[in-house]
Amino acid sequence: SPSTLGRVRQGVQLLRDRNMALVENQRLLRAALDDLRADIDERLDKHAGKPIFPEMLHMDADEHLSQGPTRLFPAQGPLDLGRFTTDLQHRIGRDLRGERPDLYYRIKDVRAFVAGLAMSRLHLLQGISGIGKSSLPRAFADAIGGLCKTVSVQAGWRDRNDLFGHFNAFERRYYESPFVQALYRAQTPLWEDRIVIILLDEMNLSHPEQYGADVLDVLERRERSGRRFELLSFTPTGETPTRLVDKRHLPLPDNVWFVGTANHDETTKDFADKTYDRSFVMELPGRPAPFELRKPKARPPLSHKALAEAFDSAASSHRQEANEAITWMEKHLKDPMQERFRVGWGGRLENQMRRYVPVVMASGGSLGEALDALVTTRVLRKIQGRHDNLEEDLEHIVGVLEQTWPDKDHEAIAARRLLDGELRHLRG
Repeated sequence: SPSTLGRVRQGVQLLRDRNMALVENQRLLRAALDDLRADIDERLDKHAGKPIFPEMLHMDADEHLSQGPTRLFPAQGPLDLGRFTTDLQHRIGRDLRGERPDLYYRIKDVRAFVAGLAMSRLHLLQGISGIGKSSLPRAFADAIGGLCKTVSVQAGWRDRNDLFGHFNAFERRYYESPFVQALYRAQTPLWEDRIVIILLDEMNLSHPEQYGADVLDVLERRERSGRRFELLSFTPTGETPTRLVDKRHLPLPDNVWFVGTANHDETTKDFADKTYDRSFVMELPGRPAPFELRKPKARPPLSHKALAEAFDSAASSHRQEANEAITWMEKHLKDPMQERFRVGWGGRLENQMRRYVPVVMASGGSLGEALDALVTTRVLRKIQGRHDNLEEDLEHIVGVLEQTWPDKDHEAIAARRLLDGELRHLRG
């Protein structure tokens, strides 16, 4: 019928119109694809032949970085840790360049910081805001002629790229973060035998177990060949920095330490136990008392090799005291902590004690001073603020400290302060 024929014709015309539209869309998409391909080719051609790691190559070519210091401290003989830490307290305190106020750190805190270098490559400095957590590693590096590079951690950091930078496939370039550049700079002749600190400021604004997972992993590797970070998943062609391994792995030099500062408030994250267990933890006092600072004499930068040898010498000379501290913890503290709080420790802490206790003692401290710091920050910290603590259990640990503490000349001051605080909380 005429009406049916009309509908068929309308349908055919509609299909023709749609087909024309599809053809036109296909033409436009093909043109857009050609433009995109041309843009990609232009970008690739633009970066062809350019180095993947421009900042590291720039360091390779820097004549200043390629020459080591003419002298290092000490020039002769072994480093005396006792004299070194006493002098260091004043070198850290005095600002000879007029760029900051004088800093007052207790000698026990200076000893602890130095001993922490022997114990772990990762430091956590905690305390209230404004007490000098960031100032301590910076002033320490200045005092010994070392290098301190600050990496400001951001709240949005989620993975390794935030810390290490990333490779841009279009530009054929690796964006070298300040963290990566500091690690590479530490290997140059100017710095390879000096102390380098990478300061992770506000470290717990994000979870270090996420953005710093590679760091925590590499720090645990015993073989030197395994202490390196993978920057690329492929082996690049062309010119690459001389100090990369296989053109894509960045070694972790022996002279580098990571120091993280941490506040604890509603904007920050709690550290996981695996981060605490790998770290030297230091709680700075809120109000350091001023004292008279001596003006230090000029001297060459501290040799990393000399410091490492002093640590080894201390570990050998004070092996008996370290074993005494370990024995006390095993005999008197381990069972009650396990039975009453389900808190234990293993070989890692014992190995750290064998490095930390001797250096504290060689620096003029005591067995009790060293043991008090480790018991508080590595053992009792795990029961702080727990909702299942019982008054009788806390009092039992207090009794253990009072009755069995191995150094009567230096009581467990910090440990008792922590336990007393928990008891006051329970008693209301």
